[in-house]
Parts: sequence; structure tokens; C-alpha cells
Amino acid sequence: MPRIELKKGDTLILYGPASALLVEGKASVLGCPLSSKRKLVIKSWRSRPIHAEDHSVIDCTYGEGGGLEVIEGDTVPEGWRKFAEKVSERPSRVCVYGAVDSGKTSLATLLLNALAKKFGSAIYLDLDAGQSNICPPSTIGYTSVRSPIPDVSYLRMEFGEVVGYTSPTPLAERHLRAAEILVKKIGENYRGVSISGDFDGWVSGEGAITHKAHLLSIVRPDFMASIGTLPEEVKSICEEHGIAYEELPPPSKVRKREQSSRKKLREIAYNRFLRKSILRKIPITWIKLETLNGEEDPKKISSHIRRLIEAFSEENDLILDSTGAGGINEVAKKGVGILSYIYDSNGAFAGIGLLVGFDLHNNSLRILTPFAQQIKRMIIGSILLSIEGEEVYANARLLAQGS
Repeated sequence: MPRIELKKGDTLILYGPASALLVEGKASVLGCPLSSKRKLVIKSWRSRPIHAEDHSVIDCTYGEGGGLEVIEGDTVPEGWRKFAEKVSERPSRVCVYGAVDSGKTSLATLLLNALAKKFGSAIYLDLDAGQSNICPPSTIGYTSVRSPIPDVSYLRMEFGEVVGYTSPTPLAERHLRAAEILVKKIGENYRGVSISGDFDGWVSGEGAITHKAHLLSIVRPDFMASIGTLPEEVKSICEEHGIAYEELPPPSKVRKREQSSRKKLREIAYNRFLRKSILRKIPITWIKLETLNGEEDPKKISSHIRRLIEAFSEENDLILDSTGAGGINEVAKKGVGILSYIYDSNGAFAGIGLLVGFDLHNNSLRILTPFAQQIKRMIIGSILLSIEGEEVYANARLLAQGS
């Protein structure tokens, strides 16, 4: 177990899986003080910067794929810390704009911590359906904090909504409607509480600009932080809505992830939200069923399932004995199901499950889910997952088609 001595002002970057315990001194992670009584745990495929505010000694451990690096100076730009001071002068709504792997979530966490420390509470609004931190991938949500936290992925959503895909691109309207529901709910439950919003990483092209314009009109932040250059069109939108914006540099050390690494992170998250699943058999007529396109006709839902299973089997050269939606039983035997979204008796999004059986003739469906209470509504998606959370197949084309 390495024991690292850090000079005042220097930074220890830990790459997960890893943990750290402050032995002496004073250090923090994105504005959250490091404790001498509780270990900081860093999950696989993630990293955390531990900044020494005084000469510090830290005990570290790391597993396979993890590691550490000592950097001279602060990896968090000075501009970030000044911006955090500015937005926390009064209760504020602030959003972070930036491309994939630009450091968006780190900045959003720093701002969240500054607001929570100053006002005793703050909201983390996670609008990134691809790399969700607090809710299952393909969904967005929010949660509240009462004190600084080193890593928002420790948290679970307090309230969430379904987008249905790991990018807003094929379901932009659905992403916006979901964001609108979240912001309305925050307004009802946390009036006047500060918000740190983490936008999605879709920034290229005219569609991305239009999408961000709509998001800004929904969230109505007081401040907008852009990691890197903010497009002129977005600047104009900010000026139109009276949003103060600032362009900030990226952190001096960013862990760039390959597409395969981002996929692995999503799979870890799926697994987290599918843990302790049980198999439930439920009459189809007991639940309000629909597809992501809003189709509610059971026969058309069955057709959607059939097309999805057939596309999956064709891509993987599988020969299925069953035809129609019955093919889902065969892929279920291989430990694969259709990612589906569950709503509770109050109509609130409650979690995910894997649809592994659908039989219109016998009026029954089977779903693997950790949610054990009454299911009022279920949305059947277009992503196939293994029971371990591995992304087996996704079909964005079906989202653009009617069911």
C-alpha cells in the first residue's frame, strides 16, 4: 500500500479501482474535504484529483487497471475555482457545456460542492443520458446533496425520467420533454435551491446547437460554463435569456476514454441498477405498456419486439426457432433481454428491468428487475442487455420508425 507525501499545492491523481485515506495534512477532491476517518473509493474506469491544501500524507491502494500519478500544482484550473466562487455568491442555477471527455462532470461537481458548502444544499441535475452518473444509462435525473461530495457517481437519482437511448440524437424531443419534467419537479420540491446541471456531450452540428438552445430555455440557468470555446449561436441564446456565460479551460489532466471504455462504464452502471433482480411474471393487461415512440397497442408492441429480436439475430447470425415476439424467449435463454423502464404506482420512474418474455396469447410478460412493488407503467426500449448489464445490441433506427 503506497504512502504518498504531497507538497502543499500539488495533486495526486488516483485511477480506479483505488482508494485513499488521509493520514495527515489537509486535502480535497473538487472542493470536498478528504476525511482522515473515511476512505475515498474510486470506481473502475474513473479517476479523482486529490489536491493538497497543506503538506499531506495519503495511504493509497489500487487494483488491476488502477494506478496513481503525482502532478506538480493544481490540475483544476484557477479559472474553475474562481467561477465556483462567483456562482456561489448567491443561490444560483448553473449549467456546464462541453464535449465528451472534456471534464464536464468534474466541473459540475466542483460547482455543486461550492453551492452545497455555501448554502447547505444543492441539486445535481444530470442531463447526460450517455454517461449518467446517478441514474441508469439512457435516462436522466436529479438528486440533492447537503454537503460536498467527492464523486457524484456515489449518489442515486432522487427523481428520473426516460430518454431511451445513450445519446439524445435519435430522441432529441424525448430528451427535452424529460428535462422539462425534471426541472418542473425540482421547482415543486426545491424552490430556490441551487442547481449544478451537467449537460450531455452532443456539441457538433446544427442539431446540437438547436438542442442546447432548447435545453437552456428549459433549465433557465443564471450561469453557463463552457469548457473550451462556446459557439456564437449558444452565446447569442445566453444573451437573449440573460444567462452569464464564461469560457473556461479544460483541466490540465483529463482521462480520455475510448468508445469501448465509455461502453464499459455504461455496463457497470446497468449492472448497478439491475443488481438483485428477480423474475416477475405479470399479466399484460395489468400494466400500461408502451414503446419509446408512444405506441400502446399490444399487437404493435409485439411487432416492435419482433423487429428488434430479428434485427439482433440477423446481425449475430442467430437462427431462431420461434417467430414473432416469441423470439424473445430464445434470446432470454442466452441471458439477454430488452432494456425496459418501470414506473411505480405513483407514476414515477422507479428503475429498469430486462423484458425476457412477452406472450399476448396468454396475456403475460416476464421481466427481470430489482423493483418488487406494483408496476403501473412500463416502456419497452430498443437496447438489448445481458443479465450482467453488457450492451449486446442497440437499434436507433427502430426509434425513428413507428411501431
